[in-house]
Parts: sequence; structure tokens; C-alpha cells
Amino acid sequence: RFNKMKKLNKYNLLVITIILVTGCIEKIDLNIPYHGFDPVPMNDGWSLSDPQSENMDKAILEKAFLDFYNENRYPTIRSLIIVRNCKLVAEAYCKKESDREDLHNTMSVTKSISSILTGIAIDKGLIDSVTTPVYKYLSDYFDADEVKRSITIEQVLTMETGLEFDNDKHASELFALRGNSLEYVLHKDLVFTPGTSWYYGNGNPHIISGIITEITGLSEAEFAQENLFKPLGISNYQWESLHDGLTYGAQGLWLTPRDMARIGLLMANSGKWNDKQVVSENWVHTSTKRQSDFQNYGYFWYPIDDKAFYAEGHGGQLIWVYPEKNLVVIITSDPYTKSWNLSEPYTDLFSEILKRLKQKCTVGKSKRILLYPVVLFTFFFWQQVFLIDLYHDSNNELTDGWN
Repeated sequence: RFNKMKKLNKYNLLVITIILVTGCIEKIDLNIPYHGFDPVPMNDGWSLSDPQSENMDKAILEKAFLDFYNENRYPTIRSLIIVRNCKLVAEAYCKKESDREDLHNTMSVTKSISSILTGIAIDKGLIDSVTTPVYKYLSDYFDADEVKRSITIEQVLTMETGLEFDNDKHASELFALRGNSLEYVLHKDLVFTPGTSWYYGNGNPHIISGIITEITGLSEAEFAQENLFKPLGISNYQWESLHDGLTYGAQGLWLTPRDMARIGLLMANSGKWNDKQVVSENWVHTSTKRQSDFQNYGYFWYPIDDKAFYAEGHGGQLIWVYPEKNLVVIITSDPYTKSWNLSEPYTDLFSEILKRLKQKCTVGKSKRILLYPVVLFTFFFWQQVFLIDLYHDSNNELTDGWN
């Protein structure tokens, strides 16, 4: 009886101690204090402007950025950048100011960069066309399946290869693989005849990386450095590779938020940067329009309609492009989340802001734009896009493969 009482007293003491300690803990703010959204001069090549100069309503933007700082609704969001008329108009970093210069894991936004690089390779005559079979370039890595050998580059870009690649299982296996990564992907069974259905998987963009390396002798990261990043003035980046040395074409590209905006601006300007055509206008327009009969999907880009498109990555990484309005929006968030579907809170906010801001932010005398609903409009479509882009806890190991 004495021992039972002694254990009970210890238990009570522990409970009381926990109550007293937790009662003294103040609420920890996830976000830093709000200091507005004026862009900071950094001598990084960006032209800075303000909302009024670019025909935007500053009061509307103020409401948008205050909502962006609402940590109860958006606990994982980190940065919001708005580019209009080729100028940096607004930016804020709600977790820490250093996010402006820190590299950020873009997750599956990487796939859209692989799409741009495919276009550049075609422009240079290195790849014949999107109708060319992958087998022409990667014959050494195929098995004897003749149907697989008919897979075209376009079917790779539209996620219609039919190769069984379940991201929940195979993505982590691929990253841990000590053998040949292309053989791993191309030796997967076919779950449907190529070109007859749509199935999202990280194996497809990695095939693009293999093709680029096979035809150029450069890794995809090296090809990007020479033909994309250097022309855009992007020098601070990391792109992870697998154990066999191939750049991971599906994920693992780390950029600053401002450099993500450079990618968006390139696409908004139909592939042109400072009067240089980095990637052809035809490729930009084709790759960002719907190319799949089975899913609203382009060439590793998501079309919204005929006027806008976006790239997105797990956890809430976004490059949103509206060429007609000369508008680019960048959102970054904490990438390592268990769930990819953030659509519900963003959709709620979309509805709320839409009512509040209807026809408030003018673009010209007769044209109008709903800026903040537009910023969040993309997330509404997440409910209709079946992305299974997870590494779960193994995501924290991705940095092992940095070039």
C-alpha cells in the first residue's frame, strides 16, 4: 500500500509540474513582425517598382500581405513575391528575412525546369522532336519490351508513359539506389499502354535528365547552368543528383524565391530575357497549354486556361504566370510536409477574398484584375490534380545528393 501511494504521489507531482511549466510558456509566434511589402534593393539585376506605378491598388495588396502573415491560417507559408511589367513590385518573408537570399527546395517545380530544358535542347537540334521515341537516345537502358520502346518524349512530358512509378514507394527507392537510375525507371512494368492514360510519377522527368546527359555529355544541372541559369543571371543554386551521378530531373532544385521569379518572368515573356530568346516562344506556348487527353496537364506545367499557367511543388511551392497581365506570383512554403493537399484553406481564402476585392484592382482604363484571388486561384485546382509527390520522412535526406 505504501509503495502504491508513493507511486501515486510521484505521478501527481509529475502532472502538477507539467501544468505549472506549461502554464508559464507563452505562445510562440511562428512569424516575424509584419514590415510591409516594399522590395529591398539588392543589386541583383531586378528593377524595383511600387504598386501605384504598375497600376495596382496598394490597399488591396496590403490586405493580401496581411492575410499572408496570418500564421493561424497559413502556418507553413514563407514567402510571397509579385512581379508586374518585368518589375519586382512587392515581396515579403514572414518566417525570416534571410529567406530572401536563402536557397529553397522547389520540390516538383523542378519538373517544370526540366520541361524548359527539353525545349532548349529541341531548339538547339539536340533532340529531334517530342514525337521521337525515348529509345533513340537511351537504348542501352531499356529491357526487351517492344511496347516500352515506343514511348515518346511527349508521353514522358505529359506523364503518359504507363511506367509503374508510385511516388509513395519508388521515389525514395530511386534516391537510395546504388545502381543505374535510368534502368530502374525504364525497367518498371507498364500499368497501361503508353499514351492511353495519365499517371503522375517522378520517374518520367528523370528520363528527361538522362536524355539530356546522353546527348550532351553534361549533367542536366550543367546543361541548365550554361543554357538557362547563366542567361537569367542565376548563379546561386543547388540541384541534387542521384548516386549514379545523374541530376534528379523530378525534384531537388534549390533556388531563392527571387530566382524562382526569374523563371516565371522568362515564361511570361515567351522565353525571352533581356532581348535574348533563351527558349523558343513556340515551346513556351506549347508546353504550358493542355497536352494530355486525360488530365489538365501540359509538358510538366499546369494550364489554368488559355491565359495562365503554373508550376507547383509539394508543400506549397508555386510559380504562377499570367502573361496577358504581365504578372508573375511566387509562393514558397515549408517543403517537408506529410500532406501535399493544401487546397482547403487556400480555397476558403480564395472565396473570402473574391467577395471582398471584386473589381477593385485596376490594370488599365478598361481592364481589371482580382490580384489576390489570382494569387491563390491556383490552389483551387489542386483538388483536381492527383499529385502524389511525397518523400515522407526521407525528404530530410535529399541533401545527400547535392552536386
